[in-house]
Amino acid sequence: MENHLKAIRNILLILLIIVTFAVLKLLGSLILPLILAALLTILNLPVVNFLERRRIPRGLIAGVVALLTLGVLWLVVTVIGSTIEQLVADIDVLAGQFNRKVNLAMGWVAARIPGLNADYLWNEMDTVFSPDSIASLLKTALGTVSSFGSSTVLFLIYYLILLSGATGYSAFIDYVFGEENQGETRHVWEATEQSIAAYMSIKTVISLVTGVLAWLICLAFGLQFALFWGFLAFLLNFIPSIGSILASALPVFMGVIQFDGLGAVVALALCLGASQFVIGSVIDPMVMGNRLRLNTITVIFGLLFWGYIWGIPGMLLSVPLMVMLRLLLERTDDLAVVARIMGNAPKRTPRRESLFARWVSRWEKSGKDANGK
Repeated sequence: MENHLKAIRNILLILLIIVTFAVLKLLGSLILPLILAALLTILNLPVVNFLERRRIPRGLIAGVVALLTLGVLWLVVTVIGSTIEQLVADIDVLAGQFNRKVNLAMGWVAARIPGLNADYLWNEMDTVFSPDSIASLLKTALGTVSSFGSSTVLFLIYYLILLSGATGYSAFIDYVFGEENQGETRHVWEATEQSIAAYMSIKTVISLVTGVLAWLICLAFGLQFALFWGFLAFLLNFIPSIGSILASALPVFMGVIQFDGLGAVVALALCLGASQFVIGSVIDPMVMGNRLRLNTITVIFGLLFWGYIWGIPGMLLSVPLMVMLRLLLERTDDLAVVARIMGNAPKRTPRRESLFARWVSRWEKSGKDANGK
């Protein structure tokens, strides 16, 4: 009888998971602002906790942090929108420069490969990279950015609600699980919350450094829309591997259009590639440590799955969501093995404790001291 009940419970759990993901896909326009609001709330938790310890009213904290966040988001949307508008306005000039470069490249290839039908290849490329096709693509991107305004009110409502109660969830957890499990449940909740907040904070700082470095490199080479390429590098840094390739390839492609000499394009590619390699392969693992490293299969699955659920926004959020899922699973004894499957096996050689691990340990220690444990 017990085995039958366990089988029924597992089947119901699987059905619940399927229904949950179906709802996530069906109600993506409503849930995506909620996910973004939750991520930004987690990112601002250290600031909220710091201000609350200074006995500042919770309502004032929520209002100030929300205004600062919306100001940053408005600045980001303004930069993206103005860049795309300028690209659309200059599309004829850029397309002319690109066609000239393609003609030169096709002439060089045709002179060295006998029998190559260069006219056919040029006609195909002219169809794909025609000014009308590029302008249509840019206008679609501009419409996507503009549609963000339709979700602003919903995002603001979610964000204010989550932010105003950001520090009150521990009491709610105690109330739900009762006094007998109060200590253990609160410890699990606070440890998970601090781990997620530490990950979001450190990852955002690393992405910001990546974006600033890319902006400075593009600025040094005189590349057009340098600020936009820097912001794109910041955003794409949340997507491993693919994001780094795109963050380097797109400004290099712009360099091919803008620069006349091949040397400047090669130098730009080397500088951007070197910065992405150092940050992604050296600094990021050293700061984050092995605990937050997802294996390749998990990353690919996350990109495909969340991309299928929510498109490009889902791909951008896939790695943070998978890391948070892993942090939640490793706090549950029955599901800790799933968290280990999602990650990488630790190296046998001892390594110095990462910044992330030290940050979480310090938070946990301060939390225990504050509670008198």
